[in-house]
Amino acid sequence: MSKACADRPGGNRRPQPWPWDKTLGQVLLAALLLLAWPAASAWSAEPGVDNATVGLDFDIPEVEKKLFEFGGYLEAKETVLGLNKNSLLYRQKYAGQQTADHQFVSNLTGKLEGKAQAGIASAYARFKLGGQKDVAGGWVWDNTFEEAFVALKPSPSVTLEAGKRVMKWGKGYAWNPAGFVSRPKDPNDPEETLEGYGMLNADLIKSFDGPLQTIAFTPVIIPVTDFGNTEWGKRGSFVGAAKLYFLFMDTDIDLMLLAGESTTTRTGFDFSRNITSDFEVHGEAAVEFDASRSITDSQGNLRQEKLNAWSHLLGLRYLNSYDTTFIFEYYRNGLGYSRSEMKDYYSFVQSALGSFSGGNPAPLKKSKSYGLTYNLQNVMQDYLYLRISQKEPFDILYFTPAITSIFNMNDRSFSISPELVYSPTTNLEFRVKTMFTFGSADTEYGEKINGSKTELRLRYYF
Repeated sequence: MSKACADRPGGNRRPQPWPWDKTLGQVLLAALLLLAWPAASAWSAEPGVDNATVGLDFDIPEVEKKLFEFGGYLEAKETVLGLNKNSLLYRQKYAGQQTADHQFVSNLTGKLEGKAQAGIASAYARFKLGGQKDVAGGWVWDNTFEEAFVALKPSPSVTLEAGKRVMKWGKGYAWNPAGFVSRPKDPNDPEETLEGYGMLNADLIKSFDGPLQTIAFTPVIIPVTDFGNTEWGKRGSFVGAAKLYFLFMDTDIDLMLLAGESTTTRTGFDFSRNITSDFEVHGEAAVEFDASRSITDSQGNLRQEKLNAWSHLLGLRYLNSYDTTFIFEYYRNGLGYSRSEMKDYYSFVQSALGSFSGGNPAPLKKSKSYGLTYNLQNVMQDYLYLRISQKEPFDILYFTPAITSIFNMNDRSFSISPELVYSPTTNLEFRVKTMFTFGSADTEYGEKINGSKTELRLRYYF
């Protein structure tokens, strides 16, 4: 099983029914249920306040809730890619071809979201329609419901949901190693909305007096069917996940677990705490039991490695008196490649290019199949993330410049992404964002296909 499969939500699929790591997952899931039971047994609607008991002789009018709400945005984006023709990955992709120094990609996107509510029942959906005009000049269109679910809320402390849902687990900004039931973020644009998974889930919440202020339990069931969630395993199987949340002494703490018949078992936790009103620290840690990854040597010989993959993240967010926001994170990728392992891959690509020039395309084709894993972003082990944004500098209203950098600690290559965001009116937003990559030969960012990337984006909200 390749690491590409391990990186997908389903992880490593194994034919044996419920080996030891699956049994461990069942035991841990049962433990989470037992931990949540004392709170669940006392779950009920929060008591209301009787106006008569506090001497009030008038009624506070309720805010009228709308039956239907709609919104969304329309977006046009033009991207200019500056090709790094000296990089190995450029030559791997375009071997024997002639290309321009720059490529232009156009995107048109529309997102429509709506919510309906009647009594304890509600429904929500977010639909995306997107078109891309690629370098060949043709438009390719795609559409999907990123979210579409119904919910019942019989009391303020109980919510039941069914449908396609985005679950935001984990406290990290750029990465979420404990985000077991969500798709991975793009660390270059982590605030963009993602597509969810079809699931059944619930939220049970209970508040207390004392150091333990709140406890919440979130069970999740993800069915694998012919219509969706096929990346999680074989059809007809189920994936179970659970999150137990505590607000303890003003610190947010989550314990997570995921297990299933056709996927690896994973456990993790996260935390977040505001040290002061403008300084926050957060972290995550997760382990994937019996994970699998594929490693090539410099000759292209592939081997499989089994491991318990530990990943973690530690970060902070700080807002100073000048309205400058700093976000800093360290991320450890437990399934990532070491410096020497990546060098072996690059050596194989270099050798495959030589074979291609000599009339033998087979090694290059093999290297491209390995590239489905090795050429992904952030595939090595240790990364630093820094983002600095300034709200309305020089008293320019609705203007926010920012700069983001991702640094690969293993090979010392990095990217820098400055951006400018301006909103002349409430519903209109302009964004200009560029990215430049830096690194020597045989480094992650030094061998990227694109040496630069510039995006011009216009978004209208309604």
